[in-house]
Amino acid sequence: MSKSFFKSLLPHIIAVVIFAIVAIVYAKPAIEGKVLQQSDITQWKGMAQDAFQFKDKYGHFPLWSNSMFGGMPGYQITGVPGFEYSIGMFDTIFTLGLPEPIGLFFLASICFYFLAQVLGFNTIISIIGALAYSYATYNPIIVVVGHITKMHSLAYLPFFIGSLILLFQRKYLVGTTLTALATALFVQGNHVQINYYGLIIAVFMSVYYLIVWIKAKEFKRIYQTACLAIIAGLIGIAANAPLLVSTYEYGKQSIRGGSALITKDSKTTATGLNKDYALSYSIFKSEALVMMFPNIYGGASDPNVIDPAKSKAIEVLQQMQPQVAQQLQSFVQFYWGGIGFTAGPPYVGIIICFLAIMGFSAKNNTHKWWITATIIFSLMLASGSYFESFNVFMLKALPLYNKFRAPSMILVVPTFLLGIMALYGLAAITAENSIKAIWANYKPSFVILGLVFGTVLFIYFSTDFKSENEKQLITQIAQMTDPNQKAAFEAPVNDLVNAIATDRQTLIEGDVTKAIIYIVLVFVLLFLAFKKVINQTILLISIGCIALFDLFQLDVKYLKHDSFIEAAENENAFTPSAIDIAIKRDTSHYRVLDMRYGIQNAFNGGALIAYHHKTVGGYNAAKLSIYQDLIENQWYKFPNCLPTVNMMNTKYVITGNMATDTIPNPAALGNAWFVKAIKLEKGPAEVMKQLDNFDPKSLAIIEEKDNVDALKDVQYDSLATIDLVSNFNDEVNYTSKSNKQQFAVFSEVYYNLGWKAYIDGVETPIVKTNYVLRGLVIPAGQHTIKFEFKPSSIKNSIIAAGVASSIVWLLLALVAFLGFKKMRNNK
Repeated sequence: MSKSFFKSLLPHIIAVVIFAIVAIVYAKPAIEGKVLQQSDITQWKGMAQDAFQFKDKYGHFPLWSNSMFGGMPGYQITGVPGFEYSIGMFDTIFTLGLPEPIGLFFLASICFYFLAQVLGFNTIISIIGALAYSYATYNPIIVVVGHITKMHSLAYLPFFIGSLILLFQRKYLVGTTLTALATALFVQGNHVQINYYGLIIAVFMSVYYLIVWIKAKEFKRIYQTACLAIIAGLIGIAANAPLLVSTYEYGKQSIRGGSALITKDSKTTATGLNKDYALSYSIFKSEALVMMFPNIYGGASDPNVIDPAKSKAIEVLQQMQPQVAQQLQSFVQFYWGGIGFTAGPPYVGIIICFLAIMGFSAKNNTHKWWITATIIFSLMLASGSYFESFNVFMLKALPLYNKFRAPSMILVVPTFLLGIMALYGLAAITAENSIKAIWANYKPSFVILGLVFGTVLFIYFSTDFKSENEKQLITQIAQMTDPNQKAAFEAPVNDLVNAIATDRQTLIEGDVTKAIIYIVLVFVLLFLAFKKVINQTILLISIGCIALFDLFQLDVKYLKHDSFIEAAENENAFTPSAIDIAIKRDTSHYRVLDMRYGIQNAFNGGALIAYHHKTVGGYNAAKLSIYQDLIENQWYKFPNCLPTVNMMNTKYVITGNMATDTIPNPAALGNAWFVKAIKLEKGPAEVMKQLDNFDPKSLAIIEEKDNVDALKDVQYDSLATIDLVSNFNDEVNYTSKSNKQQFAVFSEVYYNLGWKAYIDGVETPIVKTNYVLRGLVIPAGQHTIKFEFKPSSIKNSIIAAGVASSIVWLLLALVAFLGFKKMRNNK
């Protein structure tokens, strides 16, 4: 029995070894202790440094972060502290504890391999499909820039869909157990947008099965499967309750939840992201062809991806006058698609796409209709603003869809589904007995293939290969009034734009030629197999090698061994400058504004400044809505927003000038102060308007709905004092002394989902003040004041996660016990 069991496991062991070897060879420097210099990870380390310093002192991460935007929930940066995610140990098992990014590529491989096995494919085809999915070019690209949570979630997507299919195949216990586990791990990847796309796939697939079962009148099967799928999904979701509840709760207060203050320039509506912001990063309707022809829209924005020796644009640039070339070199950008800027194409592979098209005609492909429908729907969503009528409707009609942006990201869905279709295509055409049979049985696929090539040729012959930016540049030069300046730039600009267009044309020619060569190679291999020159195994391995060679040829342009650096060198980004060192000599609690790259960059350009200082700016894709309102209506007016500068305790403005940057702002109001007067305003717009020109030291602006009875009895005492005693992120302590009941304003961001205030141990209401700050009515006398951040929802969700995790463990134990019992009975 043991020998036969090992024999049945051997192909899977070989697959695992292959996945590990390929991942290690591709990202070998990671084994040597080197790391990728990932821009997003660098930014994350900047925003998380405050939390890590807290953990070093107190042994756990705080729930609140003081690092950016005057303060925000820290669990949106470093996760929920105290959350023992027991199911998470499977992530370590499934990645073999391999370092990033090796572990991520390996994880994606074994998860897709699992799906292929569920669908019934042999080991070789499953391995080819798994490697093709793992190394689809989008994956190395996102790993290089540091989108690790996205890659993690994409790796688990096949496991999630495969587990559901097991359930749909009437394998109820195993299917339910693995669906619960897969859901837990898929959500644990912590990329809600990818989870949403996974749900779209699951819905399309479920509708297909529902139709099939209704036609077959299998109503009992429908009820059983639906109930078990819902239960399993809820268990998996509940296992991530702390993560999901905190994100959902915060989402309602962030820009993803809308804004109470809408202007023409706002990124949000009253309920979510506005149309223009939500549909930014859309692709042209025909741009999805990059999945098969990577350079049809120029490939990547970075000109260094292309060999300079083969570039006409680089040649023209080198022949220009140096001063002219210096001003025009930033326009050398080969990507000219709808997004505007991209690190690289989401290339699936010529062979994989060809096999997927062949898979459409495969007789045993029962999944082709729902897969085709899902791909079409995904491509319509990816078109975003270039298919505006449909996508504006989707923003309104599709639940929660208006919480996300970057429609082009949904190309991960066709990437995944084309991989499944390719499995069917490869299995089907290699099972035929002649080229003639393939031609006869796959006519619909050849029609689709012809339409694809026809569309590419139409683009090639009908376009001028010039982007809108380049056309605008030519127009601007033509409208120059200075004849000398016009003469200096007109010819060079036209030459450069035409040369860039020539390069783009050459790139398409290369893609089409390569596609034809690779497809012909596949048919040559098929011909040899049909003539018994090579056997089935060699045929499959040969086609797989061509497919993977095609992918890796492009992958190594984006993620290569040279992309890795020594870990110590990577830390150089956090080396404090002389200005940082000088400012940090001030050990009081204050904030800085980094103006070295302009006011827009201060709030959107990065969080690196937060590594060394608490800042009023930073970067986060989901800022608190009230703070985003402050940015758009006040901060962007800098320096004409001094009331905001001062009430946010902005003590230093960093411009890069040591002489001025180290001089404190004397008007910064500190951590807390008593005001002389209170002014009530009707609504949020009126409050924001008052912030344009008021004295925050003397006056507090409060919306009428936030008024409390105690405000009518406040008086001003010029001798009163209020001082910060300690700030432990989740707990902030003050002392006050006054002869009269007064109103204190605290330079702490208002967030009503978890913050509570206590005066001498007695809870007192926090008043939303000056649109973004906190205020308290403080009685006469000496008092201790404590702010405490303890969201009850997180405490309850941790309990729910523990229960759900226990259920998953029990189900896994039951499956293992029954499996072992079955083995013994067979023996």
